[in-house]
Amino acid sequence: MASDQIIVTLPSDASPDLIARVRDAFPEAVAAGEAPVETAIANPMALEAALATAVSSAGGLGPLLATWSSSIPGGPVTLLLIGLALLLAYGAERGLRALIESRLPRKQDPASYAERLRNGLFWLGGRLLLVCFFVVVARVIGRTILPPDPGLRELGLGLLGPIVLGRVIIIFIAALTAPGEPQRRLMGFEEGTAARILQLATVIASIVVGLRLLRAIVVDAAGTAPEAQLALVAFMIVNAVAAAIFFLSIRKPVTALMIREDEGVMPGWRVWSAKNWHWGFLLLILIDASLKIVGIVGLLGPDATGGAGHVIFTVLVATLLVAALGTLRHEPEIERMGSLVQGGLVLVEGLAIVGTAVLLLLLWGINPLTPPETGGLAAILSRLVEASVIIVVGIALWRAVVALISGSADDDGAEDDGGDGMGGEGSRIETVVPILRGFALTLIAVTTGMSALAALGINIGPLIASAGVVGLAIGFGAQKLVTDVISGLFYLYEDAFRLGEYVVTDGGKGTVERISIRSATIRHHNGPIYTIPFSAMGTIQNHSRDYVVMKFSFAVPDDTDVEMVRKLVKKAGQELAADPELDGKLIAPLKSQGAISIRGRSFEIGCKFTAKPGDQFVI
Repeated sequence: MASDQIIVTLPSDASPDLIARVRDAFPEAVAAGEAPVETAIANPMALEAALATAVSSAGGLGPLLATWSSSIPGGPVTLLLIGLALLLAYGAERGLRALIESRLPRKQDPASYAERLRNGLFWLGGRLLLVCFFVVVARVIGRTILPPDPGLRELGLGLLGPIVLGRVIIIFIAALTAPGEPQRRLMGFEEGTAARILQLATVIASIVVGLRLLRAIVVDAAGTAPEAQLALVAFMIVNAVAAAIFFLSIRKPVTALMIREDEGVMPGWRVWSAKNWHWGFLLLILIDASLKIVGIVGLLGPDATGGAGHVIFTVLVATLLVAALGTLRHEPEIERMGSLVQGGLVLVEGLAIVGTAVLLLLLWGINPLTPPETGGLAAILSRLVEASVIIVVGIALWRAVVALISGSADDDGAEDDGGDGMGGEGSRIETVVPILRGFALTLIAVTTGMSALAALGINIGPLIASAGVVGLAIGFGAQKLVTDVISGLFYLYEDAFRLGEYVVTDGGKGTVERISIRSATIRHHNGPIYTIPFSAMGTIQNHSRDYVVMKFSFAVPDDTDVEMVRKLVKKAGQELAADPELDGKLIAPLKSQGAISIRGRSFEIGCKFTAKPGDQFVI
């Protein structure tokens, strides 16, 4: 033990506060069993020395492998038996798959993404169950034909793991591309592109499986000894290069799939993301390989010596899952299911993103779920995870509320067919929706933001107190604003006017175009726009509700037969009612009211008809 080390022993029942105080007093201290992550990474000399040791010791790997092979009960014959067990298990799996597929009817090409998703998930679940069957059969055969040695069983499991991982990767890619089976294809590739991607994935996965099999043999023979470190580093580099080649090879078809024909209408940042998405994966591969190499040479502890395949596969599956959920959420069949389904899908998307980040940290040997009382980096990550979950729930709640409000507006709008011209009767819910949406967004955003800040350990008490003081000051200085808001609430509650209606107020007249929390925007029929505070509207005359009665008169000589005029007006009303251009515009036909006044030597004959608001001028 080095002479410059100091060991502090705490009682087993030490409180979290005591542990935190000790950590504060010794910020560079490392707990027993804890890897000095930050020191190792920040010290390039340690990495250089570790690599130099690995290179100088590489020559000893051959003797270690020879000793290992000679120590296996049965020698090379045992390895052949392990391979035979794997081949027999794979044959049993293929036979079971052929039997099942022969009894399943071939499905027709579905019309919707939801149907393809169901077929794809059914196929994926079946293939994964077959892989589980393969694992069970391989272990049963292995226990039957191999000597009863615990070391051999551990070696068999070490060789079985990479094979299962490679097969699962290929199965997931096949579920997405589905060459030859468009009825379950989850990504909109063309047939030729889908086949090429699956072939490339099969080649890359085979390389990864081979590397991990070699790695399992080296680890079983030499562990993480200096003699094996150089080989493990080489395996990691080749593994990372193979993963990078795969993403570089599929970047063009995936970019074309993400953009399609919508490049002219897509936001610029989405177009940029679609064209450069592969750089994020390449950066992730570089970070992951670097961390694993540092872990292999012993600078990050035993938890960081695994291969890169788990990380890349995890991120790939999570990315495709989020993309599939986003596509599914915009399917008409799903949109008709209501706001709760929409919000639920958004919640699953967010939790998938947060869960992937947590899983990546766990794969890199960092536990972000450590209670905050432990202090240090783990506490920060734990708070970040908690805050992220709160934000995800807030976003999901917001999307659900928006879908609920929009759905209510659509349903209400379908029942009330608004007019045109001078403003037909509009939908009441469409009038209130903008205010409800703004209020809901403010409430959810403030609540989510405050909760997230509290999860990060920030004291939000002063913020709440400050908000109360500011609100009180605004209340005293904005009495007119309060009057406007309260007047508007009563106008909306009493349904005095709606969007699209023609109204006459004390402040102006025109068609209601927009309603905010304190004013209404009204466009005059000649074009000018009035922005009228609710408190200045006064009495409102609404010309767009239910119906409009139009009255007019004309003069006839005093010797005219009034009864004949009545019949003529009635006939003209029947012709108007039969006119196809006026279909649905008349509520009550044109009628004569007889002589309503006498002017000199003529009679004034009155007429009237009832029409839908806004259509009276056309009639």
